[in-house]
Amino acid sequence: MKIVIFEPHPDDLLFGPGPILLEWIKEKKHDIHIVTVTDGRACYRSGDDTFSEDVATMTEDDVAEMRISEAKQSIEYLRLPSENHHLFNFHDADGQKYVKEGIKRAKPLIKDANRIVLPSNNNDHVDHQATYDIVVGAAKELNLTEIEYFVYFEISRGRFQKDSKDNQFQYTINEEDAFTLQEWLKIYQSQAKTKWRWKMYSTYIHKARTWTYARYNFESIGKYYNF
Repeated sequence: MKIVIFEPHPDDLLFGPGPILLEWIKEKKHDIHIVTVTDGRACYRSGDDTFSEDVATMTEDDVAEMRISEAKQSIEYLRLPSENHHLFNFHDADGQKYVKEGIKRAKPLIKDANRIVLPSNNNDHVDHQATYDIVVGAAKELNLTEIEYFVYFEISRGRFQKDSKDNQFQYTINEEDAFTLQEWLKIYQSQAKTKWRWKMYSTYIHKARTWTYARYNFESIGKYYNF
């Protein structure tokens, strides 16, 4: 099975589909591709957090370089082929400006996919919404009616709505996989330079054992709040 996973930022792979991705990798029968949509440069723009002192000396180009490096390290950590990692390098926080280009670049990657993994629709983050728009736009142009659309939430972005409860399922991990996620988290040292965001992510990855995901088909597009 060819699985194409879209992460809006260079850490959403862990915080969204990461737990179930470990299972797909262990099955050793899938051609797994990761698409990192933005470069993560806007990581420290918000005034709602406290940052380590060295952040003040970093340009946004520095931040983007660090976060893209972390995305590449994650692929290596998961032992996925580097050639299966696709970087769009769109500017973080500007995702909606790149939807048209994103659709063009996504189409050759998903045209022969069996499962596409993407963030929820009606998302409160512009880049997560843009990623959804890119994937669904490309799928519509290609008329991909026979594949599975696997939807996730990044942990701070909200919850699935009840209108698609029959599409949702809970996925529980064991302690071995929990440890793998905790070690994976250590790669994202750009996030460790934040105080409250890092505390939230770290606490969640160390404590959570169950995630909610949802599966949809082509005919479901636009029928549900999350898809």
